[in-house]
Amino acid sequence: MRAVVIGRFGGPEVLRHREVPEPEPEPNEVVIRLDHAALNHLDLDIRNGRSGMKVAFPHVLGTEGVGTIDAVGARVKGWAVGQRVGTFAFRTCGDCPGCRAGRENMCARVTTLGGQHWGAYAEKIIVREHQVVALPDVLSFEDAIASYKLATAWEGLVETAALRAGESILVTGAGGGVGSAAVVLAKHLKARVIAATGSDEKNASLKALGADEVINYSTEPMTDALERTTGGNGLDAVFDVASGPNLLAGVQALRWGGRAVVVGAHGGERMEVDMVDLFRRHVSIHGCGRYTRAILAGVFEARCKDLPKPPVHAVFPLAKAAEAQRVMESRKFFGRLLLKIG
Repeated sequence: MRAVVIGRFGGPEVLRHREVPEPEPEPNEVVIRLDHAALNHLDLDIRNGRSGMKVAFPHVLGTEGVGTIDAVGARVKGWAVGQRVGTFAFRTCGDCPGCRAGRENMCARVTTLGGQHWGAYAEKIIVREHQVVALPDVLSFEDAIASYKLATAWEGLVETAALRAGESILVTGAGGGVGSAAVVLAKHLKARVIAATGSDEKNASLKALGADEVINYSTEPMTDALERTTGGNGLDAVFDVASGPNLLAGVQALRWGGRAVVVGAHGGERMEVDMVDLFRRHVSIHGCGRYTRAILAGVFEARCKDLPKPPVHAVFPLAKAAEAQRVMESRKFFGRLLLKIG
């Protein structure tokens, strides 16, 4: 089969499109013939050697893929060849306190597709049977793969922040894959959305998604912009994709009882917070790194009803994965970057 493989850490130039052996499932594994995959910033961090994950070369990146089941192991139950499915990126242990409590996104020994295991930049992928999620028949492969970041947004906005209709929320990095999905979901929940981006070129696109206000933090200080766009009344919630100064400004703008959810740290891994102000105003800051299979399945079902599709910037053929990663690194895109495989 064909796959995009890295043989060492480095830039996009280390990605090579070549032939690799066909995967053979163990008794509890499933082989999926992929139709689409998606790019994530984690792919870049793993490729650059910055993720902290132990990677054995040669390696295949990619946490998210959709397609049809090609083969099943001898002990697999509930899945059959030909079923339309998506990958669940996280291989959980089933035995730690988080897993035993039914909170698989809290697994202490989790490993990740495209990280410790070969990922979705390939014609086929092999996963454990618990890493398979069924796709509704009416949801196309492209619609399904474009919807994955809604699961991250759902974990952050619904499960963690408990965002309610009428509340105001700041979404940072709103032009990226997870940020734009958060804007879509927050508007679906009938919140007032303030979208922050570093480029005026994305303003119109964010307005078209439904953002009530758009901030360009490269031309206006975030503190001033939040004072202006909230009328001095502050925020109920923050959905932050990068950490750093924008998160700090958002936390400082939270009302009493406000909630901040952090899903990334590319903008800065350290932040100094006034803890006295935090506890006096009952402000909370939550990390949100993973979602559950149930959330992903729920997102697919909601997409079949009234939850809008997040934006897709471009779809690249598998052989052009390096070009797609260069676009991601340039930040000159809006929404998701996808790979067409099948």
